[in-house]
Amino acid sequence: MWQSADWTVRLLVAALCGGLIGFERSKLRKSAGIRTHMVVAVAAALIMLVSKYGFADVVSTNGIDLDPSRIAAQIVSGISFIGAGTILVRRSQISGLTTAAGVWAVAAIGMAVGAGLYAISLIATLMIVLVQRYFHDDSLINALMRTVRMRLHIELSPDQKTVNLLKDYFEQQGVKGVSFNLLAINDKMIVLESDALVNYRFDTNRFLFELKQLPGVFMVQVTNMKE
Repeated sequence: MWQSADWTVRLLVAALCGGLIGFERSKLRKSAGIRTHMVVAVAAALIMLVSKYGFADVVSTNGIDLDPSRIAAQIVSGISFIGAGTILVRRSQISGLTTAAGVWAVAAIGMAVGAGLYAISLIATLMIVLVQRYFHDDSLINALMRTVRMRLHIELSPDQKTVNLLKDYFEQQGVKGVSFNLLAINDKMIVLESDALVNYRFDTNRFLFELKQLPGVFMVQVTNMKE
């Protein structure tokens, strides 16, 4: 009876740890929220319990020797299928990587709880929650890095004068590391994708507004900003 109670506590702690990590994801309306993280954590803890204690009656038989870590090892690779389902790719942008990593980490925490490693499980949970909470918008990272990589989608008239005007404006604004990738060109329009490095305090809104006012520029859109 005492053993069953201990196992129950382990499942409850795993659910708590998974729920704490999933709560931050749920607030951001991510595909994997509280329920997914809790289920993964509890399932991982249960598999770990089965791996450690589920074969006690067989192992006690003379002549039988089993490796209890083999089942637990399959969680590491098996949980990757769930994590992959949260990763989305839209117009060369990838989203869901943090959520996928969180699901994978929750499985590891569930395994640790199932093994009875309560302290390290709670510490890992706290670390992951803090990382997801305070590094989400990249403001702290950008302040440390001092620069932000900005990717722009630009549509402009098909003449060299407009292209040169665009390059001159980037130079005037102190934008560094500029590179242009030609996406499409026809008689009416040139479509460019541009990467550039700017200071983390760079006024992006003003830059875009003035960029759109340049003669021959039809449309400008920030498609990605990252450290």
